[in-house]
Amino acid sequence: MLLVVLPYRLGDATTDTSKKSIRSFLAFPYGVLTLASYIKRYAENLAAVEILDLNLPALVSADVVLAAKLAGIQPDIVGFSMSYDVSYPWLKSLAKVVKDRDDDIFVVAGGPAVTTAYAEMLAECDHLDAACYSEGEVGLKNLIEADDIALAAAQDPWVTKEKLLAKAHTKPVYDDLDKIIDVDYSMVEIGAYSMKEAFSPFTKFTESSKQFFIVTSRGCPFKCVFCAEPSFHGANMRYASVDRVVEHVARLKQQYGLSVLTIYDDQILMNKARAKELFSKLIPLQIRIEMPNGVTLSYIDEELAATMKAAGVDTLFLAIEHGSKRVLKDIIRKPIAFNRIKPTIQLLQKAGIFVCGFFVIGLPGETRAERQETREAIYDWGLDWSFFNYATPLRGSELFRMCKENKWIDDKYLPIGAIDMTEYVITAPGMDRAEIKQAVSEMNLDLNFVNNNNLRNGNLDTAYRAFREVVERHPGQPFAQYFLGKCLVEMGAGEAHAEAHFGKYREIIASSQVWRDAAEKFGLQFYPDHTPHKAPLQAAAERPLHAQL
Repeated sequence: MLLVVLPYRLGDATTDTSKKSIRSFLAFPYGVLTLASYIKRYAENLAAVEILDLNLPALVSADVVLAAKLAGIQPDIVGFSMSYDVSYPWLKSLAKVVKDRDDDIFVVAGGPAVTTAYAEMLAECDHLDAACYSEGEVGLKNLIEADDIALAAAQDPWVTKEKLLAKAHTKPVYDDLDKIIDVDYSMVEIGAYSMKEAFSPFTKFTESSKQFFIVTSRGCPFKCVFCAEPSFHGANMRYASVDRVVEHVARLKQQYGLSVLTIYDDQILMNKARAKELFSKLIPLQIRIEMPNGVTLSYIDEELAATMKAAGVDTLFLAIEHGSKRVLKDIIRKPIAFNRIKPTIQLLQKAGIFVCGFFVIGLPGETRAERQETREAIYDWGLDWSFFNYATPLRGSELFRMCKENKWIDDKYLPIGAIDMTEYVITAPGMDRAEIKQAVSEMNLDLNFVNNNNLRNGNLDTAYRAFREVVERHPGQPFAQYFLGKCLVEMGAGEAHAEAHFGKYREIIASSQVWRDAAEKFGLQFYPDHTPHKAPLQAAAERPLHAQL
């Protein structure tokens, strides 16, 4: 069997990697590694399984790389892994490469993007024999062990053209996560991958870190309107045992020198007792732990916060989503205790954790006043950093269904891979696209920079680290340069150090009318004086939405 990771890295070295649609680093193909490791251990009659990651640098095009690989190993089955919609054109073209080489090769596809659009893919991809619905470990094992591969592909979790015509219902097929958790990284060239830690003032961007992914649970019982996760792994939570997880992480540290563990569970904290046990047992490993997917704050108490901190969690992303109680309850349908948001943020900060919040702006039915309410809430809660995303109708989500049925998105966004998450595309009644873009921009500039929580409360070291992190990632962000300079002034670092960043700030705004207007509207000086920063007398909560960029 050959498992192929479809290209997802867009553009070339000149591409603007600040866009969320662009992967600016090459991540381990974790999903394919779990599949390959599983069938290597448990599938009978497997002669060999290999991984081909078409995102690795090559001197020739992806189709040439694939053709050479096919000639070398002559597989019976080729499985394409498609995590992102942007890979869809590659699926269509590369499936043809396989069939042109040998029509008897059985071609399948799976991954999150396939699960949400398998009917369209099977209808449009003439060279695709079957698509996997949800998880693929058991499905691939069944194909390998079958005397008749096509007959096995007629069974769950596989979807075929014939199954669609018969309108047969396809169900996911799962196995025990303890059999899946121990990923075999020897199946890829580890040195070829360059991971990148999520935003935090405590990342080791100036040091050499060894970072690995892990997913210790699958499923999510929530049905947030913008999320497609229940389509991928179902509503029921399933967990790998704590001991198996810790054994795997300890092995990664011993074998590969792991120093940063990235946990990509969707609900890592839902089973609170398990979470406490897991983080408690990770403490002796003395590693850094990040959870960039975001966690649900409802399960956090003082003991869990302290345990996470001791285990190496210095930054936590809270999936808050909105500052309006009505929007959370009636539009997003997220079961979160609104009155617990501020106390939870405070107890995490008391434990020494830098607290970030995720927010979704522009949901159909959301009002201008509720966006302002969100802004005021964030200011009051005292979040250390906030991330604002456009409401995007992702395939598999309730939001996509609503937008499609009500014609709230243009037809050009309906094909697979057509929606750009960096743009706001919803045209529901009352939703002004220009106003939404303005709101997201000004919330970011106001709450993360002008009225930065740590800067206005005198936590200069943390503020400095956060602004430095932004500058490292986006040196062309003038507000980060400006307030990094202000931090240095207040820290007594000397005018020369501050002026290096003030000079960069002046250079950027002098060459950009957009940034120049933004600086003027927020009251930033062209030649900042070397005096301590004072947040504007009118806090974000007191300024009308239309008063700033």
